[in-house]
Formats: sequence, structure tokens, C-alpha cells
Amino acid sequence: MMLNPPRRGKRKPEYLQWLASLARAQSDADALSVHLERGAVNLADFAWARQLNGEGMRELLQQPGYIQAGYSLLNAPVAARWQRKILDTLATYHEQHRDEPGPGRERLRRMALPMEDEALVLLLIEKMRESGDILSHHGWLHLPDHKAGFSEEQQAIWQKAEPLFGDEPWWVRDLAKETGTDEQAMRLTLRQAAQQGIITAIVKDRYYRNDRIVEFANMIRDLDQECGSTCAADFRDRLGVGRKLAIQILEYFDRIGFTRRRGNDHLLRDALLFPEK
Repeated sequence: MMLNPPRRGKRKPEYLQWLASLARAQSDADALSVHLERGAVNLADFAWARQLNGEGMRELLQQPGYIQAGYSLLNAPVAARWQRKILDTLATYHEQHRDEPGPGRERLRRMALPMEDEALVLLLIEKMRESGDILSHHGWLHLPDHKAGFSEEQQAIWQKAEPLFGDEPWWVRDLAKETGTDEQAMRLTLRQAAQQGIITAIVKDRYYRNDRIVEFANMIRDLDQECGSTCAADFRDRLGVGRKLAIQILEYFDRIGFTRRRGNDHLLRDALLFPEK
């Protein structure tokens, strides 16, 4: 019996060849192996199609190289393809977001493999983190060679800029003017500081100290506990800033995947970002 036939491409030669392989399967183990060639398999669907009980399924799952998350199963070759996609996506992210240390795990999953089984993708990301293929810093994921550091010129600029970062955000142009620094040189310096996780851009060219971002995240956690979500008015009142800045901060958290927007509310999404100390 066919599990979840594709909506398109049913007459493509490669799909017909795969169907022929499935028809030649002589056992449940062979059928499972053929299904796994195409991607993740829902074990409940497979057990129903093959009329297998719990003991029969447990025997099938003893094969080496299988990766299981809940009721979803993956084989090693497909897992390797998914991992390559995750690494390529992360490399592209670093190239396109030079002023960020990296994405969170939920955002990386949605960018790399949005249509694949969520639990399996998150499990692979965790395995890659454990193996050192991906590194994590305060919940941000990055490649091992994604290392940021100041040049001598940038270090000198940062030494002038760092003491000016209090509780309020700075625009690049204002900080450059305040320190008597070329604006583009300041921009590149702050990008390096952001890659190191020292500061964070809530919008382009507007930075907060990173510990302030963590404080904001904890405010959102508190509001989520109290109200089930965060809205701009409640966040603005708790933070004591203008509505425009409050919205910029909330949209930043939506963008990075810490929260997600539903109407006027912002719901907690990836609690592993900004871990509480």
C-alpha cells in the first residue's frame, strides 16, 4: 500500500522506478527501507499500511542508522542530505546577515527544511550541535569558522563607543558623530561587535547592548506567563519607551523567531533563545 502519494510527479520515471522497487519488496523491512529512500516515514501510517503491531514495529526499528523522533523515522543517507542543507543554509545566513551572530534553531529549521518533519529537523540540529558541526552561543547557532574579531582600527573605535552604550539604543550615525568617527567605519565596527554577541541590531543600524535584549526577552516571558502573549501596549508600558521603539523591539523578536505574531499579539515561539541565567 502506498503511503502519502505525491500530488505531482506521479508519472516521472524516477517515481515510477521507486514504485517498482516498492512492489519488489519481499518483507516489511524491505518496504520500510524503500519508503525511507524518499524521506521521513510516519511510523503510525506505515504500521497501519502493513498491519503491524507494536512488537513488529520495534523489531523493524532495530536497524542501525535509523534516526527517530516521535513517530517519524529517517535513514542515514537522507539525514546526511538534510544536514548538508542545514549547513548550507547557515553559511548563507552568515553571508547575508553580517551584523548577527546567527539564527535560533526554530528559525534555522524554517529556513533550511520548512516542509520536513519538525521534530526530526530539530533533532538533527541538536545532533550537529553536539558533534561540533554547529556551535551555539546563548541560543544563537553558527558555523565553527564564523568567528568575529576587531581589527586594530575597529578595536580603537569600539573602545570609544562601548562606554556610551547604556540602557538606550544607538543609531550608527549618532554614535559616529558622538565619537568623531567616520560613519561607515563605525557601521563596520558595530557589525563586528554584533557578531560577537556584544550588541544587537533591532533594526538596521540601531543597536542595543545584548544584555538589554535579554532583559526584554525576559519581560516577554513574564508577559507570556501572565497574559498568554505580549502586545505592543503592555510591552511599551512595562519598558517605559515610546510605541514606535516598542514595536521595533517586538518585530525584532518576531523576525528572529523568539516570538511569532498573531494579530496584535506576540506569542512565545523559541524559548531556548536568550536562556535565563
